[in-house]
Amino acid sequence: MFLPRSTFQLAALCITLFSSLVWFFSSHAGVGAFEHTVGSRYIRYSGSRFPPPDITSIQAKVNIDEPLDDPIWDTQNRTLGFQKIYAISMPHRSDKRDYIALMALVSGLDIEFADGVNGSEMHPKAFPSFWKGNVALGDYGVWRAHLNVYQHMVQNHIQSALIIEDDADWDILLKPQMLSFSRGVRALQGSTLPLHSPYGDSWNLLAIGHIGANNKPNKPQRYYVTPNDPTVVSEARRTWSRKPDLSTEKLGGDHTRVVMEISKFTGAAAYGLSLRGAARLLYDQTMLPNAQAIDVAMLALCRHDEVWNEPFCLGAYPMIFGRYRAIGPQDKDSDRRASSNEDKPGSGGFQDTAQRTEAESEFTVFPVSLNVGGLLKGETKFRANDPARDLMKEVDLSTFEFPRGEVVSVEPEEYANRQEALRKVEAENHGKEEKD
Repeated sequence: MFLPRSTFQLAALCITLFSSLVWFFSSHAGVGAFEHTVGSRYIRYSGSRFPPPDITSIQAKVNIDEPLDDPIWDTQNRTLGFQKIYAISMPHRSDKRDYIALMALVSGLDIEFADGVNGSEMHPKAFPSFWKGNVALGDYGVWRAHLNVYQHMVQNHIQSALIIEDDADWDILLKPQMLSFSRGVRALQGSTLPLHSPYGDSWNLLAIGHIGANNKPNKPQRYYVTPNDPTVVSEARRTWSRKPDLSTEKLGGDHTRVVMEISKFTGAAAYGLSLRGAARLLYDQTMLPNAQAIDVAMLALCRHDEVWNEPFCLGAYPMIFGRYRAIGPQDKDSDRRASSNEDKPGSGGFQDTAQRTEAESEFTVFPVSLNVGGLLKGETKFRANDPARDLMKEVDLSTFEFPRGEVVSVEPEEYANRQEALRKVEAENHGKEEKD
């Protein structure tokens, strides 16, 4: 053991020990050195270092000519300009959470999971006192899960959120789509700068993941119309029953997307909600005797929006978000259909003989779900979902530019369907007069 034999040696030893301690606890050694070296490379990035290439660096080109201080630029961020993106998913559906996590990664999105609710495990006192429609535990669970998100938004003052279900799918051109959609809903609101939200500041609900919607042809309307939109599914693929009246040349075209006021819509795979919209939905479903299946509840608010003295629902038709159907038993598609919303222990799950041998994407043209592998490889060219009927057989992300839409105004008498209906009424009235 070394012992100092003089004052000089003692002083030297003290200096050495002090220097060692300073070095160890500094940001360049010991724990600090580990954090500096590993942290700056893999955990966080300092201004003096460049991060490794992003796996989502290959994105479609967008043309934004709005001022740099316009929040419309936020449509290209990791939450599409919303404060949050929530995916509602049952805690035990780790399979669906895997899909969403991968799809979010290759899309450059940050998606948080919100737990779904098992209707059979709700406390009896938590059931709504008044329920419109048939009572089903699956509907109760879905209803409560969505309301939990609204409650969270209200309690934490979340200004806006995109809410999706865990079977939602979207296009690899989602960010250009949302840029175009934001221009449309702003035009419908008459929005002018300054704005807080890229979608304007006067909206409640944005219906972008429905399964069919109606417009309001009985009164003068403004629409934002984008002809030749390659992400619009062809008419032959529109298997849903609820469709708007687009019987005017201003809104025509097999591959035209319109942004419009919505009177009704079906399905809730994806929708945007402002804080005001969340509060109004929560109020309507909990403090008024209006509780019902959540998509029907939203439909009712869209239909009777005169209560709020403004349009409650704006949306896109056809829809922007579709649905992903994974390989395997078709009974795994939805938890809502199961009476208890969960797998019974030892049952192997709610599976039957119907097996899906290939993954499918409904209502999308260039679905991210079916192209995760190509995006992970850094590919830029992708085939359409249905090349024979979709507008473009293939898209190249490195060169493609999204078409620009325009605002059109339509009067009630311009709809051919309405004209035909009026002629029928006139003919019926004329027939009655002749009989009299």
